[in-house]
Amino acid sequence: MLHIIENEKLICTIESSGAEIRSLKNKATGEEYIWQIDKSIWGSSSPILFPVIGKIKEDKVIYDGKEYAMPKHGIIRNNELLSFKTYSISKCSFTLNNSEETLLQYPFKFSFSVDFTLIGNRLIMTYNVENRDAAPIQFACGGHTAYACPLSDNIKLSDYVIEFPSPLPLASSTLGASGLLSLHKRKIASTGGILPLSDTLFNEDALIFPNIACDWVRLHKKKEKKGIIVRFKDYPHLALWSKPSADYICIEPWLGLPDQEDESLDIMQKKTYKTVEPDTKFSIAIETEIE
Repeated sequence: MLHIIENEKLICTIESSGAEIRSLKNKATGEEYIWQIDKSIWGSSSPILFPVIGKIKEDKVIYDGKEYAMPKHGIIRNNELLSFKTYSISKCSFTLNNSEETLLQYPFKFSFSVDFTLIGNRLIMTYNVENRDAAPIQFACGGHTAYACPLSDNIKLSDYVIEFPSPLPLASSTLGASGLLSLHKRKIASTGGILPLSDTLFNEDALIFPNIACDWVRLHKKKEKKGIIVRFKDYPHLALWSKPSADYICIEPWLGLPDQEDESLDIMQKKTYKTVEPDTKFSIAIETEIE
């Protein structure tokens, strides 16, 4: 089922399955900012990553000596059991509470919700995690939104860039053949804080920048100064990804990283994960600003 929120400038459509953003449009011009799914290329548009990011070593975690099967990117993506709530014409939320089913995959009592709020020319996506367990819980979370990069005979992927707030030395962590983080680093060419997109940039999978020294990036065409700003204050890591030659770019703020090849299976030993104490709530937001 599709749910719609809107304000005077933007209209946003969200799929109830997995709470995925399907569309974000400019109401005045009709311009679409979210990639429209083509299953022959990729079957998602904005999966929510929780309580893990990427592939987990051996596809499982261990807690208190017991094994739990954990799918890639976690338990929210494609989940049909999220409850929906409308707060106003411009705000809604989706919630997943622990259940017998979730406890087979994630060994904690919790409540996860995502709020979608339109304010002016911004879409704010806020994750809220509540620890309802008697012990601390650990998790990773992140975004994976695919922003449209429309192509035509006159517009190529190389006409788009990712702009950083300042010049940064970009060295990407890489994923090995197993899908886990390797020790290999890949230097990424950029000039003056500008990273050009290209048909080959993602031939080796995602670009992953742990502990990156910025809290926003801008996607825009080379010949235009304005575009889409993605703000991710409080997220320490950033990934960029696309299928080679596809007409989108995923801008992915991460709290937590995929498993390394030598990673412990014990979920409480994952050093990049967030710890939340009992009876405590944690919130973190990603903001998409349309210029």
